[in-house]
Amino acid sequence: MNRCVIITAFQSISLPQAFDFCQSDFIICADGGYDHAMQGGIHPHVLIGDFDSLGKEALELQKDFEDSGGRVLRLPAEKDDTDTLYCLKYGIKLGFEDFFILGGLGGRLDHTIANLQTMSYAIDRQKKIWFLDGKNKATLRNPGELMIPKEDGMKLSLFSFGDSCQGVSIKGVKYPLDSCRLENSFPLGVSNEFAEDSAAISHTAGKLLIVLSQD
Repeated sequence: MNRCVIITAFQSISLPQAFDFCQSDFIICADGGYDHAMQGGIHPHVLIGDFDSLGKEALELQKDFEDSGGRVLRLPAEKDDTDTLYCLKYGIKLGFEDFFILGGLGGRLDHTIANLQTMSYAIDRQKKIWFLDGKNKATLRNPGELMIPKEDGMKLSLFSFGDSCQGVSIKGVKYPLDSCRLENSFPLGVSNEFAEDSAAISHTAGKLLIVLSQD
């Protein structure tokens, strides 16, 4: 199955800089994400949101998009789901397994936390998900193993998303761990550095938040 790419309303850099798009990507714009898509020359398949953060020009282009056969799903302003979570649910209903959500980090703190919880919704349904904004990449993982390729200038951090993560191991970094317990009250896994071309990460229990960041 191809990738589902969701473009959020908050972007710190231009989309072509933040992500390598493929022709096979299924692209959903969450509300004001359509503004950024148009600026980056990205053509979405679906627009979803209450459109409270869409600029005037994008609203006009949205009408053209709809008139030309594009799908627009208008949501009520007052709802339980965030626009981003609704987009994720829509992609899951279409059968996608791999999700890349562009933006949504580093703006309003409450929105950032909501987006981290959105990752939890995804992995509870056995989906793979990444948030990317150019300077940061984040994924949430259930127990298992994962290889993270080295990226120049990036620090690698591990956090427990729940009370604790158990059996946490990481190799190929400056500060390795071997079957450790990470707790959400002590950031032991923050700001590690790559020592090899990739880092091998594994854990046996809990939800592990993996973050790549650069200054």
